[in-house]
Amino acid sequence: MLTLDEVKEYLRLDTDAEDGYLNILILLASEMCENYTRLSLPDELPESYKQAMLICIGYFFEHRDGTKESIPDVFYFLLRPYRKAAF
Repeated sequence: MLTLDEVKEYLRLDTDAEDGYLNILILLASEMCENYTRLSLPDELPESYKQAMLICIGYFFEHRDGTKESIPDVFYFLLRPYRKAAF
């Protein structure tokens, strides 16, 4: 699982003002990764998982008003090698 500090570093945030929202986004990104791969998050996250989660978090952090339709395709590209064919 990503830490709050890793996410804040990625987003270049210095304050604690958004910590509650960022914790929600970490959970959201975890769920999205699990839903797409059809697997539980590994205990030790590969770098591609971490990057996919950061991209997802960055997307929702920047587009919290719903102005953009979908998260970047690179999210799926990074997770595709881990995707289970079916449930």
